[in-house]
Amino acid sequence: MSFIDQIPKSLIPKLDDFRNKLKPLQGSVDYCPKAWFLGPKAENSQLLNNLLKKAIDSHLQSRINFHKEDAPIFEDSYKSDPEYLNAEKDMTKKVDEVLNFLKHSLPYSSFRYQGHMTSDVTIAGVVGAMATVLYNPNNVTVQASPVTTFIEMAVSNDLARMVGWEFPEKIPKFNNRHEKKLFEDKNIIPCFHLTCGGTVSNIEAFWASYWTKFIPLALKQALINEPELAGAKDVPVTLANGTVKKLIEVTSWEGSNINTDETVKLPYDVAEILNIEEAKVIFLLKKYHPSVIGNRKFFTDHSLKDPLMFASGAAHYSIPKAAALLGLGSGALISLPVDTHARVDLTDLKKRLDDCVANQIPVIHCVAVNGTTEESAVDDFEGMVLLRSDMNKKGLAFNLVADCAWGGYFSSIIKDDYLLENPKNDILYPTRTKQAPVPYSNDLNDTDSALFASKHFAKQLKALKQFDTITIDPHKCGYIHYENASIGYRNKRYRDILVYTATYIGGSNVPSVGIYGIQGSKAGANAVATYLSHSIMRTSKSGYGMILKRCLLSTRLFYLRLLWLCSESDQFKVIGVPIEPSKETLDNLKSRLYDANGVMKSVDTICQDQQLVIDLAEVGPDQNIVCFGINFKDANGNWNTDYNKYCDVNNQIYERFDYKKEIGMAQFDLIFSNTAFNDQYGQVFQQSLAQRFGLTTNVPAFGSNKFQLPVLRSTVMDVFTNETTKGSFFDVTMPLFKSECAKIVAAFVNASKASKPTL
Repeated sequence: MSFIDQIPKSLIPKLDDFRNKLKPLQGSVDYCPKAWFLGPKAENSQLLNNLLKKAIDSHLQSRINFHKEDAPIFEDSYKSDPEYLNAEKDMTKKVDEVLNFLKHSLPYSSFRYQGHMTSDVTIAGVVGAMATVLYNPNNVTVQASPVTTFIEMAVSNDLARMVGWEFPEKIPKFNNRHEKKLFEDKNIIPCFHLTCGGTVSNIEAFWASYWTKFIPLALKQALINEPELAGAKDVPVTLANGTVKKLIEVTSWEGSNINTDETVKLPYDVAEILNIEEAKVIFLLKKYHPSVIGNRKFFTDHSLKDPLMFASGAAHYSIPKAAALLGLGSGALISLPVDTHARVDLTDLKKRLDDCVANQIPVIHCVAVNGTTEESAVDDFEGMVLLRSDMNKKGLAFNLVADCAWGGYFSSIIKDDYLLENPKNDILYPTRTKQAPVPYSNDLNDTDSALFASKHFAKQLKALKQFDTITIDPHKCGYIHYENASIGYRNKRYRDILVYTATYIGGSNVPSVGIYGIQGSKAGANAVATYLSHSIMRTSKSGYGMILKRCLLSTRLFYLRLLWLCSESDQFKVIGVPIEPSKETLDNLKSRLYDANGVMKSVDTICQDQQLVIDLAEVGPDQNIVCFGINFKDANGNWNTDYNKYCDVNNQIYERFDYKKEIGMAQFDLIFSNTAFNDQYGQVFQQSLAQRFGLTTNVPAFGSNKFQLPVLRSTVMDVFTNETTKGSFFDVTMPLFKSECAKIVAAFVNASKASKPTL
């Protein structure tokens, strides 16, 4: 059922009016980050103040003008009452206390902060949220949020297009339910909705994947046992390997291995045969579904082994949490080792999937990560799609889950700007788009943002659209305030089984983005913040693409500066977790990046050499998080090989650049975060790290939980890092970092020498 199908007739005039007042998201934008962010020195304070004042004044007028004939609740003289004056004074005092306390917050907008996944936020997002919060809409139902529900639908369409999902060329007017079903069978329609966080989105993705997985077997039992469905007992189903059988004749193994689109189509097929609503079919099949009878009874009744799920050992902690919350136990999630690039090992996954085929173990889904939390590594999405196709031929079906909470917005770097065929109707009737011209204005802008992605990364972004669910966080690389996340379904029918509703929110016959998913109440302010930010910074090459290609370039330059930070005469060196290029490659890049005076060229000059941009894209991490460690020479000038000493030095360096109690904010001169690589990563990755870091002594067994190699972690999100009025800010932070590391290393070596017993 589409959004428009759920609209009560009484609301149609209102939504028709909305279509005349709110523009859909499309087109190109003139790149101007100087207007998009407040800036590290509050450079745009006047603009922000003006827009916030406009937003608040607009809301105040809406209250004043609503039924002017209504009497106010206060007398004219209330502001002179002693109680009021005391309350005003108390409120002012306590607000001041909180405001002063907030000044101790981490300086996320500063170039000096390169720690966690947070940065400055867009002015548009702030104004959108503040303009809406006073209205306090709840997007759980259109009854509580007619305006912001409509806005969230616009955002949903925009996110779907950003990741490459397409809408039909045209949605015709249907004369009956049969015509509508035929159209939707042939034209898969995607959808997104907002959530309060990436963890919630990932949990919902797992939940949806699990529950849709077993629709066929539940429906089979309903066809056998429910008189209302008896007339559809001959409904056919296509198995994973292409075989067609009657649904009531499939075995438990076959019924648990039907591809996603076929699975979610089955209730519609039965409804079509019986000429009843698909919601009725879903209601009846749920009586035999694990969502009602529970996991133990369902798997026992069908003689099924406990199902499994697979994900990278580098995946976010919300992934095992999601598995546990399904009631299957976190042990049902198999943690896969990663390769030397911290990407999931598909060879290992294939072996495990073959074992599942041989032993008839159902597989719910496999997870690919677009930007791991620690390393910003990008799994082989294309390879996983091909692997699923191969497994289908062996009779094994499973869903593909994309965790793009961090990296989802990077799809904008390969997404051409587009125009809508029918802008007025697009929010309710989304259709195909056409390409728009891209406006550029300077040398850095003239370079296609797609060139800033490595060949591996670009390939995975293109394969993303073949995944069944995608989670994306606007509050990360969308530069919008917390908590603002989303989940998308390649096929909107995927979410039908998830619906829980109540009469007070209108049931399933009222348009809503809130009846799907885990959340009940949802802040309408988040939808407006995302919409306004997307309208000013398009989710394509001319908007977020321009922002994020700068982050990718800055990340490459930061990574190379780390590798070149020390000379042979220095007592320490920086080793990157991303595999270091050959000496020949590094020397070549250095000769092209630095001028005759040994000064790194400006980013505009760098981008005049398109081949240099392409070459730089192949260096460093997949995205914009750099992990690195420090090794050092001992008192005799020999490189340290001791694992424990490496850990001690790197922990001390992290403590120097960590957030901790200081005398004043000025003490925070440079902030990094840190992480450690444990047994979840597997032996190959750990052994590669130890070897490249030069550690051979006292190294714990690879693959054991005792191996916890610490590294520093830098997240490069600031758009202006290389474009300040005085050049690159790395020219400030790099000498500082080198100086402090030298002090720590020297002190450690001297202390070690002093504590060494004399013979």
